[in-house]
Formats: sequence, structure tokens, C-alpha cells
Amino acid sequence: MALTALQAYNLEKALGRGQLVEAIKLYREATGCDLTTAKIEVDKFAAELKKRKPWLFKDQALPESSGVDADGAIRKTRFNPKALLVFFLVDGLIFAGIIYYFVFYQPDQRAERRAERASSASVQATSGNQGRPASQRLIPPTSPDQYTAAIGDADSFASLYRQKIQSRDYIARKSSSSSRRYDDSELERQIKTARSELAKMRPLPDHQSAAYIPLTEGQPTIDGILETSEWQDAIVLAVDEELGTDLYLQTDGEWLFIACDARGEKTPGGYDQLRVYFHAGLLENLVNERIHIGRSGGVTSIRQTRFRWQGKPPKNDDERWKKYQISDWGLYQYAAGTSSMSAGHRQYEAAIHLGEAGLHAGAPFTVYVEVETDPLRNDAGKFVERRYLGHYGSEAQPKWLVF
Repeated sequence: MALTALQAYNLEKALGRGQLVEAIKLYREATGCDLTTAKIEVDKFAAELKKRKPWLFKDQALPESSGVDADGAIRKTRFNPKALLVFFLVDGLIFAGIIYYFVFYQPDQRAERRAERASSASVQATSGNQGRPASQRLIPPTSPDQYTAAIGDADSFASLYRQKIQSRDYIARKSSSSSRRYDDSELERQIKTARSELAKMRPLPDHQSAAYIPLTEGQPTIDGILETSEWQDAIVLAVDEELGTDLYLQTDGEWLFIACDARGEKTPGGYDQLRVYFHAGLLENLVNERIHIGRSGGVTSIRQTRFRWQGKPPKNDDERWKKYQISDWGLYQYAAGTSSMSAGHRQYEAAIHLGEAGLHAGAPFTVYVEVETDPLRNDAGKFVERRYLGHYGSEAQPKWLVF
């Protein structure tokens, strides 16, 4: 049975601290295997881990002799019966200790109950201090003109985008502190229109099937609390079955409502984020459009492209964006989202306006989702790699949905 990312991460932490018995215990809990198999597999896991991430073991004692001379030559090792006997004695003691721990040793139940009560009190205190999160208001556009604009027969997504990034207004915006605010320029509204028209005509590939997003009459309150009555009509998609991460989707014909129940996220102050990606594969120069929902209220919206700046090189560090493929923030004005720990674990809720996002009834569209948790860091606190509570699809293989 393969370990999940979270289980592998916990195993890495135990081994990095030199807690072999704890690592074996975690492996048995994750796989349900016997003690002997767990020890063998954990030894293999540790050997591979030392090759991939040696910094995790920097504080652990290393063998005095590596079997390599100062000039890099491998020394020949002679058979030493006493050393072999010591090895078997030490290994036997370790194995006996493991058996004693799992079979005979009974930890103080009162200490366990105290720890459980402390953990429960911590969750209650967090929920109590946070209270019910403020709900996000859904303010629909008064007219499609607020996110669309007329385009000519010769206009395309690519031609309009090149006009936009070469304009003085865009250059000033990207080089200022307001680069992440909503862009209501005419060129951006024309770009949304061109993208929307293409999305409306997008066919479902022959080898694909699309999950159906149900229509609902009411609107859920966007407050980061998944009320059963508000999401009972939604389609529920498993993001990670073992970690219990689920995605909920429903629509009232004007808004797409999104929720995520991240049962494995129990750290109130960690790095938590739900990212939902749309339109992957729609256009050659459009990587995706997406929303981010974090621990605080609000939605971050981004369009990632493959366009590059074609004009003069950057004048200073404020124009670093000219060096890379261009992405634009402030994509959706009509969007809301927030999250909470009111259930004792992280829950997310969000809504985006279908018209602004270019999603149409009867037209299939692509989606993929990432639920991120605290990153892996080394002993110095330096970032090592991202960690996730699940993925639903990917950029290369997105999922298809329709309503």
C-alpha cells in the first residue's frame, strides 16, 4: 500500500528526529502491515530518504568510518567476527525494544486523556476565539458591459492581449503597487469576451466524460462553514479519499459555488490554501485562470499566460515582469470566498460569477484543484517543498465539468 503525501511527510519527520520506533509505528498505522514487514520497509524508506534529503539527518551521528580514503578510493574491508557479533547484538536489542513497545508496554492512559483534553480544548478555544466568520456578500454585475466589451471580426485573444501588454497604461500598472487590483480596462474586457466566446464553443473530447454540476435554487452563505442544508444538492468530488478532502460544486445559473472540506487540515495558523483552476487547454497562450482562497476572507484571481514582453528590456527591478511569461492578478471582480476552522478542521467556500469567468450552460470546461497545507522545512526553517492535502486533476490532465 502506497503512503499518502501526508503519511510520508510524518514518516520523514520521525526518521529525521531519529525516532525509529515512532516511524515503524506510523508505518504500521498507515499500512496495517505486521511488525517485521514494517521494520524492513522503514529501513528501506530511511536509506532512500538519506540519499534524497540528507539535510534531515545532519544532527544525527554518522559512522566514524565511511570506507573511503582521503583521496576518494574505497578501502577493502576485512571480515571481523567481533564486529559482526556486536552488530547482531545491537540489532537484536533494537528489535526486542520494538516488540516490547508494541506488545507489552502500556503508556499511562491518564496522560493520554490529558493530551486529548488539551487538544480538544485547543480546538474549542480556536473556534471560540474565531467565532463565526463574517460572510462574504455576492454583488452581481448590473450589466454584462462591466466585464465584456465589443470586439471586431479580426480580434482574437492573442491579438488583444498583445495590445494590452504593450499599452502605456498596462506598463504603468505592472510597475506600480496597484498591479494586483481589478483591471477594468476596455482591453481586458475585450480579452474576457474573446475567451468567453471560445469557451462557449469548446467541445468535449471524444475520450472524455464530464461530471454534471447540479442547479440549486438557493445560495449558500459564503462564510467558510459547510452547512449540510446549503450543500445537499451539490456534486461531491473526492480530492483525496484517504485524507478525507472533498470538493463541492453547485450553481444557481448565475454563480458557480465551490466548497472544500479539508479534514486533514487541523492547524489554524498554518499555510492553508485552496486553488481552483479553469480553462486549461482552451488556448495555446492561456495556461489557466484561477482563484485562490486562503485563511482570511477574500479571493485572489490570476490569469497565467505564455505571452512574453517584446519591447525594450527592463529599466529597473520594478519591471522584472518583463523577464518572464506574463501573469495578471485582479482577474475577477465578481467573486467571493473565505475559510474557517469552525468544524475543527479547515473548510473553504467561494463563488465566482459565471459570465465573468466565461463559463456557459451546456458548454463543458476544464477544472483542476490543489489543496495546499504547511510546507516541508528543514531544521533551519528554510522551505524545502510544498505539501498538499490532495489534487483533483492537473494542468496536463484536467477534469471536465458541465452544468
